[in-house]
Amino acid sequence: MDRPAMASVFRMRHAPASVSGVRSTGQGQADPVIRVNSLGEAIRFVAGAYPNYDIGAVAITCGDPSIPRLGSLEVKALWREYGERLTQE
Repeated sequence: MDRPAMASVFRMRHAPASVSGVRSTGQGQADPVIRVNSLGEAIRFVAGAYPNYDIGAVAITCGDPSIPRLGSLEVKALWREYGERLTQE
């Protein structure tokens, strides 16, 4: 993900988002039901999910069509670049 794309996601960090594809790593544990209010919260959850969850198939989607589906690599890059600022006003 290039810097202009990351900046676009950062600007949209308060937009509604959903997270799917997160799997539990514990034997016999159910996959989590993830409730987030914003794109920034979704990124923060996924960035901190390892080692409790398998995020290899994660997908964060946002209602804005200008924001592409975010996978684990994009989430890691965004978290390295912006960190907690993604969840702040």
